[in-house]
Amino acid sequence: MSLNSSNPAEETNPTAHQLPQAAARNFRAFMIIWVAQLVARVGNGLTAFGLGVHVYQQTGLSASVALVTMAAFLPGLLLGPLGGVLADRFDRRLLMIFGDTFSALGLVGMLVAFHTGTASVPILCLCAAVTSIFGSVMDPAYRATITDLLTPEQYARAGGLVQLAAAAQYLVSPAIAGLLMAAYGITTVLTVDILTMVVTTSAMVLVWRTVKTRPHEPSQGFWTDFVEGINFLKRNQGITVLMLLLTLVTFCMGFLQTLLTPMVLDLADEATLGIVRSIAAIGMVVASLLIGVFNMKGSYVGWLAWSLVGGAVVVFFLGAIPNVLAIGALAFGFFLVLPPMNTAVEVLVRTAIPNDTQGKIWGLMGLISQLGYIVAYAISGYLADSVFNPWLRPGGALADSLGRFIGVGESRGIGFLFMLVGILLLGVAALVPRFHSVQALQTSYASTLEGKN
Repeated sequence: MSLNSSNPAEETNPTAHQLPQAAARNFRAFMIIWVAQLVARVGNGLTAFGLGVHVYQQTGLSASVALVTMAAFLPGLLLGPLGGVLADRFDRRLLMIFGDTFSALGLVGMLVAFHTGTASVPILCLCAAVTSIFGSVMDPAYRATITDLLTPEQYARAGGLVQLAAAAQYLVSPAIAGLLMAAYGITTVLTVDILTMVVTTSAMVLVWRTVKTRPHEPSQGFWTDFVEGINFLKRNQGITVLMLLLTLVTFCMGFLQTLLTPMVLDLADEATLGIVRSIAAIGMVVASLLIGVFNMKGSYVGWLAWSLVGGAVVVFFLGAIPNVLAIGALAFGFFLVLPPMNTAVEVLVRTAIPNDTQGKIWGLMGLISQLGYIVAYAISGYLADSVFNPWLRPGGALADSLGRFIGVGESRGIGFLFMLVGILLLGVAALVPRFHSVQALQTSYASTLEGKN
């Protein structure tokens, strides 16, 4: 089976001038892909939650959780730009099938390690990295596929649906994984994740057989194609500035991803952690549904800035209050602002990128914007274990001062870190509307809509 295979009679036409029949067919194809990604997200969430809980229970170290998280994230991030070039040169749906199928190898490796008693942190990191490597072609191909199939008027609604699928990873997965972990252990969680990949791949095969990508015929070498993507970002300052601002956002979110688990586990058990995470994700579901049904209109720069303000306030108080119920409610508020923030970025950027370069640009943007995660994963565990938590334990340097206001205990240092993260997010929110190049993206989107009407 060749990655270049395509049927000219079935090629998609990504313009807004599609015949109604073709537009309806493409939207149906998008919905099938969306359902497939929904199932895949649920499976990914099971493994992410299960591994985090298992590693922390075995080692008692936030740094170990951060290390496994980084291993599952870093290879896919670094290889994302190369996956983006592939998405512009080959059949995008077939690339998604390839990535989903072979990423299961890492999960199989974890199962073998657990059954043979060799599941050390380094081995789990290696297996997570394998899954991440093969998954690196997924995101650029998926994002480019949305542009293949839909019109600019549908981008915001599609963004809401994409956020809804992402929300399932945090809504459904933690509750299910928490129960499975308590009753059966980590191996059952991994097995269920592998089964979800079978469902996802089958759905993608169905779409691939009916609606295929017209591969871009490369007139230059692979490396030249990659450099062309870099030059595009250099010429489009608004996109580059927006990605750099998002790097600060992902830096803040990286702390939440790695440290929320140990902070809650020091207050409750893994089942409670699963419930807290699921309740929090309801916020993402609510916001995503509202966007998917009613669409988002107005200034997307404004949506982005105010979403960041809301997230900043919520994260600050999430760190300040050492109560599981309060943490769940505040995490709900944080997830509530993520869909409008992410959808605003999607809409502002998508119409500024030519369709035949969508893959490589999304891959590069993913690398730039998510470098913040890497820095956060690298330092969050150390800061929590060796600096901030000791400060706010009984007898610590800040126990008699700051501790009077936010409490003293095993994980109150993590709470203090979250408060600082909230302040940083507020600063990013203040920066967003000050860049004229970012405002120009809003103007460009409005002009595109006027040209289509």
